[in-house]
Amino acid sequence: MECDDLTDTASVHSNRSGSVQHSVKSTRSTRKKSNMPVSKLRPKAPMISSSNDTVLSVAQMLASKRGDAAIITDLNGGLAGIITDTDVTRRVVAKNLPASSTCVADVMTANPSCVAMADPATDALVTMVENRFRHLPVTDDNGAVVGVLDIAKCLNDAITRLERSKDKGSNAA
Repeated sequence: MECDDLTDTASVHSNRSGSVQHSVKSTRSTRKKSNMPVSKLRPKAPMISSSNDTVLSVAQMLASKRGDAAIITDLNGGLAGIITDTDVTRRVVAKNLPASSTCVADVMTANPSCVAMADPATDALVTMVENRFRHLPVTDDNGAVVGVLDIAKCLNDAITRLERSKDKGSNAA
């Protein structure tokens, strides 16, 4: 099955409230709250596929766009799940399933946790670390999926900011 290229223009509506689901609240209560929203983490535009697509077609789309996660929509265009390169490796390749005939709905992570663009960035990052998510869908105020956070990109951006602040501090001395 073919997948339409909706990456740059599409949004997927989530049936969820769009807020981060927290697994451990005690660690958050002791931290200083940051006012920086998730939008400042610069989420990637979502790569979108249908739940009827095969794993092969989704993997080919990801490979052609150099992506590592796809948002999966249901028949109504709502958020059904997410599939990552790790899901393909562990749930398809390692189990010797035929990618050309395995439906992505059978191996995706259904009903993924989401975070809203306006939510605190620290809450999103803590959710990703505590739940061992590498990717987290990002919704707008209407619950439409408009991006995907990638923990590696967030870490790289944080290191870059630290290096810049260090350089500014050494230049002032």
